[in-house]
Amino acid sequence: MNAALISQGCDELLAHTDGTNEGRLLSLNWAPIVEAELEMSNYHFSKKQDELLSRSDGLFGYDDAFAVPHAALHVRRVWTEDETGVRSFPDWVQDGSRVHVDSAEGVFIEYIESADPSIWSANFAVGIQMRLEAVLLRFKEEYANAERMDGNAEAKFQNARTLSSKARSATQPFQRGRLAKARFGRG
Repeated sequence: MNAALISQGCDELLAHTDGTNEGRLLSLNWAPIVEAELEMSNYHFSKKQDELLSRSDGLFGYDDAFAVPHAALHVRRVWTEDETGVRSFPDWVQDGSRVHVDSAEGVFIEYIESADPSIWSANFAVGIQMRLEAVLLRFKEEYANAERMDGNAEAKFQNARTLSSKARSATQPFQRGRLAKARFGRG
């Protein structure tokens, strides 16, 4: 927030709630801007994995429910593992605090966490700064500059998304069907 304030010629925040209009404006917009971008993309610095074992009765037609960690913004995948480590991916649904699934033994989840800003990638951090600057520009009624700043922020987010996707292993874009396996599977 301070980088956005200083860049727009405002005084920096000395405390989280300093009472200035600009400080209050950025404090109100911080969480929606950061969390929306984290939920929309699969950034490597925000991915976490956890095993959920604390079972309760499920809703939405599912027998079981498991509490999601408080820091989780969005659950991306749910799976179970048997004794040999083979994964299966059951149907599931998430509400505000739990994952509902048919699996009494527990589940594993991959989720997006609201990561500490100190571990954000550089492009992501600059994108957030630019989004906050756009908020300040709208406050100053400089709408054309705000739109330009939003465009610049989106370009930084796209760079961050691209670089983050390179932190994952490559996967095949398709899976062979029965006919392809039968025809090309023989040595």
